[in-house]
Amino acid sequence: MNKTFIQDAFGTAAKTYEQEAPVQKWTAHLLRQYVESLGLTDVSNILEIGCGTGFLTRELMEVFPEATWTVTDLSADMLETCCQNVAVEATFQQMDGEFPTLEGPFDLIVSSLAMQWFADLPAGLGRLSDLLSPKGHMVFTTLGSKSFQEWRRCLEALSLPVGLHDYPTLQQAQSFDLTGRAIGVSSRIKKQDYQNGLAFLKALKSIGAQSPKSGYRAMNTKELRKVMTYLDQREDCAMTYEILLGHIEGK
Repeated sequence: MNKTFIQDAFGTAAKTYEQEAPVQKWTAHLLRQYVESLGLTDVSNILEIGCGTGFLTRELMEVFPEATWTVTDLSADMLETCCQNVAVEATFQQMDGEFPTLEGPFDLIVSSLAMQWFADLPAGLGRLSDLLSPKGHMVFTTLGSKSFQEWRRCLEALSLPVGLHDYPTLQQAQSFDLTGRAIGVSSRIKKQDYQNGLAFLKALKSIGAQSPKSGYRAMNTKELRKVMTYLDQREDCAMTYEILLGHIEGK
């Protein structure tokens, strides 16, 4: 996982992210609804991992306006944009959420569609779980294995290299070993329409999510044209996003 490439890509996309991220906005609201359903009443310290431009930050600051917030992201540009977008005072810190450099405890740790960029998701979740207070909660969303299945099938049908990351299945996520902590994970499917295959690729770039898995060979112009032609033959160019929603409690 090339974190420098990911950091640079999201930094470049900081100015276009808000307009090109409907799934991310939808997912942030989904996470808010889940957190509200927990009925948490004693939340003083909150840590957010991978804030982006602040979709989730804004949602949850409405729920916990009196809490002390620490908001983090891998990209300094994303952090600056998020800071400009929120109304509640918070501490903003550039940090790789997979390897937290903060000391807890936190009553609530949240993250929305950032952890798919972890090289080792179970290990990263374990390190973050260690920052929870005894009665704390960590709620997060990440991408599941069914995400972008239409794109994957297209490339496989054309015998072209697939640069998609290997996201966990629901069953794998439910079985993560977190050294004694229980994890609950559920799945939601979100379909997002795109005008065509090129629009899908441009949308990924506009939000900084174009980083391929390690070892991927980028398609040449001829191969890319073949993919676009293949997708244009479909009745639509909807792409599947599988949203895994996870919940971990402190010890």
